[in-house]
Amino acid sequence: MNRSFKLILIIFMLLAVIGASACIGEEKEGTAKGSVSGEGSQGLVVGIGTDVSNWYLNTFASGDARFVWSQVYETLVRLDSDLNIIPGLAESWETPDEGKTWIFHLRENVTFHDGTPLNADSVVFSYSNQSYVRQAVLKPVQSVEAVDEYTVKFVLAKPMPLPYYLTHIAWPVMGPGCVDSEGNFVKPVGTGPFMFESQKKDQEVVLTRNEAYWGEKSLLDKVTFKVIPEAATRVIALETGEVDMIIKVPEYDVKRLEAKDGIQIHRKLTTFTDFLQFNCDNSPFNDTRVRQSVAYAVDTETLVNEVLEGIGEPAGGRPYSPVMMYSDPELKTYAQDLEKAKALLEEAGWKDSDGDGIRDRDGKPLHVTLVVSKGVWAPRHNPMAQVVQGTLRETGMDVEIQVLDDGAISKLESTGDFGMILRSGYFVWGPYPKHFFIHHSASPNSHYHNETYDELVDAADRTVDAKEQEELYHSLQAFVIEEVPAYYLVHEEKVIATGPSVKGYTISSEDPWLNLSGVYLERK
Repeated sequence: MNRSFKLILIIFMLLAVIGASACIGEEKEGTAKGSVSGEGSQGLVVGIGTDVSNWYLNTFASGDARFVWSQVYETLVRLDSDLNIIPGLAESWETPDEGKTWIFHLRENVTFHDGTPLNADSVVFSYSNQSYVRQAVLKPVQSVEAVDEYTVKFVLAKPMPLPYYLTHIAWPVMGPGCVDSEGNFVKPVGTGPFMFESQKKDQEVVLTRNEAYWGEKSLLDKVTFKVIPEAATRVIALETGEVDMIIKVPEYDVKRLEAKDGIQIHRKLTTFTDFLQFNCDNSPFNDTRVRQSVAYAVDTETLVNEVLEGIGEPAGGRPYSPVMMYSDPELKTYAQDLEKAKALLEEAGWKDSDGDGIRDRDGKPLHVTLVVSKGVWAPRHNPMAQVVQGTLRETGMDVEIQVLDDGAISKLESTGDFGMILRSGYFVWGPYPKHFFIHHSASPNSHYHNETYDELVDAADRTVDAKEQEELYHSLQAFVIEEVPAYYLVHEEKVIATGPSVKGYTISSEDPWLNLSGVYLERK
């Protein structure tokens, strides 16, 4: 009897050990696939450069805020990782009159984070007259109307390819629950894969998984965005494991991080292009020859290969990244020719009359300012500006670099008290080439006035015929190469670094979206 009891006990113990082993195996497998059974096992921490300063539709989401918005909010129209236009919250759309009216058909059974349904009224709310996008970008929109519960009609004063505009995460569809009964903002309410949980100003934003998400649910249960303004500090945070992912990796750190065990660097060409914007209203850049001289002088291959450590693609004056819609692959671009640059300055009347190495005309030296922002692009723009300064000095142009905050730069723009501004992508959303508007006379930041250019821009943005659009945008690119209202330097690469725990990440050309679909964590 005693012997039988011991035998039974041993059998039960063996079964218990086998069962426990099976459970452990299941738990490991579940964690690898994104199971949330382990405490904190699927909480991703992302290092970003700037906090989310606003969450509501009446203000533009600037800086890295848009990476956070892209988890909470969604747009009517989306782009895939290669910038092909695809359905978003709208399943389909059409225009019955070549672009003056657009009708969007919404997905059914989609709910906002507060449980209210996505419907036509919520789209009308999101694109009301008080919205930033209506005030600043979609001025031609005369009305947004609910046709029925899941159909919305946009009526415009002139034809335009509206769906491309509606891909930008800075003007998404928001739930009416964002505001109280008096219209005051309360909290972010979107339809995205994550919901807003909390925010500590200039420290972090915490999002939790939307269990009622209409699409494929995230494998992550929480995403924490840690605000780390200094790029070098973000890199250290990744290396020490304080964060799992960092956005906007400094170019000078890419090769070192690529060689580091456990860290993955993800790179993809984006729609953004760095450029020198000229003040064409004032001397010396009111002379096309002087602008062309800069284009012949500045070697964009040197900027990419030596300053940016091979990250990006030399533009040579090309206004559009190769991934942009209608980017002309046959466009003739600039190559460095210092003698040609000097000859153009001579032709424009700028000569070194006193032998000091700086050209002058009518007793005034060829002195210009180059304005650079202190913002998130400073780590790349500061060394680029120094190379531009040194190169133009060889042609006899004296360049003074001014590093200023965005507010000070806006003041200089309004007064016209600048020579050049080094900028990153501007008026860029998705693949659509709206960027040309920055040089349009009607643009608030334009300091270039050319009637022919304005007519080309207006015509290109007015048609929805793809063949006609392509022809017009090719003409605009050739126009910019010839007239040089700006000199385009580098087609930017989006660079994101992930730590050893991050699995399943796929980088997207769509900027500034952060694609976390399929991402999960394997903690050691």
